[in-house]
Amino acid sequence: MLIDIRIYQCKSGMREEFFELYEKYGRGPQTRILGKPYSFVKSIEDPNEFILMWSYEDLADREAKRALMWDDPDWQEYVKHSKALGAVVSQYNKLVETV
Repeated sequence: MLIDIRIYQCKSGMREEFFELYEKYGRGPQTRILGKPYSFVKSIEDPNEFILMWSYEDLADREAKRALMWDDPDWQEYVKHSKALGAVVSQYNKLVETV
C-alpha cells in the first residue's frame, strides 16, 4: 500500500475557514474519486497546520485517481474557491510504502 502524506500550512487564523470551504466544495468530489482519507488530522502544536493522508494500491493507482480528480468539474470548482480564499500557503508531500 502507498500512503500519500500531505502536510498543509494555512495563513494565521485561516485553518477553520479553509475547513469550511473544503467541506462545502472539496470533500465530496475528492472522496468520490479517491475514497475515504486514510487520515485527516489537525496539528495540536501548530494551529495553522493540518495533515491529510490518502492510501493507494501503488503509484499507478495514485496517478490514475489523481488524474480523474483533476478532470472532475466539481473538483475544479473547489480549486477555484480555494485559490480565491488563499488560505493555504504551503504544502509538503511525502509518499511512503507500508511494509
